[in-house]
Amino acid sequence: MAKAAKKASTVAAKKTPEAGVTLAERIAFIRKQRSVTLDALAERSGLTKSYLSKVERGLSVPSISAAMKIAESLSLSVGQLLGETQYEGAISIVRQNERRSFMRAGSGSGYDYEMLAPGKQFKTMEPYIMRPPLKFQGDQRFNHSGQEIIFVLAGEMEIEYGGTSYTLGKGDCAYFDAHVPHRSRSSNGRLAEALIVVMTQQR
Repeated sequence: MAKAAKKASTVAAKKTPEAGVTLAERIAFIRKQRSVTLDALAERSGLTKSYLSKVERGLSVPSISAAMKIAESLSLSVGQLLGETQYEGAISIVRQNERRSFMRAGSGSGYDYEMLAPGKQFKTMEPYIMRPPLKFQGDQRFNHSGQEIIFVLAGEMEIEYGGTSYTLGKGDCAYFDAHVPHRSRSSNGRLAEALIVVMTQQR
């Protein structure tokens, strides 16, 4: 009986990545656990196989847009993809000092994101604090399913949406369909800060 319980425990332990693993390792683990090939994940997510391979090898850090596409393709929320403990409570409280950075300004995308409700299960929204870079990163643009809200908390930022540029200052808000390619940058030589809310389909 004891041996059987130990064996069952070991099998269960293999079903989830261990704590402390990198995002790259987590994505690879979940994909393989679900018997999803890189080709299949590329087809589902709309991302290239070579890009996904770089992500899994830790050679590229996925943007929020890419992470959402990967998570959705694996039937997960971004929080689940990052390994956050999920709970079914009706309310989620995250203190300022408890925010988890998904991406730092020095990453390939240039954006700095902090997650505001990573552990809330069955979310229909993904809220973040975002600090966009001072310059656009080449031709990089983002698009994903759902809709998005950008509310500027501090500074000034430029949003490029569908080939048109808009300037937003503190207190200004933009609401748009996120499938249209878009990007943003901080203006006036100072990092802006904004609340980003991405509306997703309920899981």
